[in-house]
Amino acid sequence: VAVSGAAVSGLALAPLLPPALDSYGWRGALLLLAAVSLHLVAAAALLRPPPRTPREPPEPSGTLLRLLRHGPFLRYAAAFALLDLGYYVPFVHGA
Repeated sequence: VAVSGAAVSGLALAPLLPPALDSYGWRGALLLLAAVSLHLVAAAALLRPPPRTPREPPEPSGTLLRLLRHGPFLRYAAAFALLDLGYYVPFVHGA
């Protein structure tokens, strides 16, 4: 579901980018895309797990460090970061 949102935003951004380039130029259009991405980060911060019931034992401290040492998570995060780096290139340079 999360990855399909990138395809939907790609379909929406493709027709909106040429008018943005005409109106704001390269820098303005890229700033506009950066602002959209920043708003998506704020929306993603609202996606958090539901509160726990008191009967569950608390997770041990250092779970973030343990996650950063987990190989499959690191591969997934690196692949997604590389994919996201080149995501806007076809839209910007295609116009």
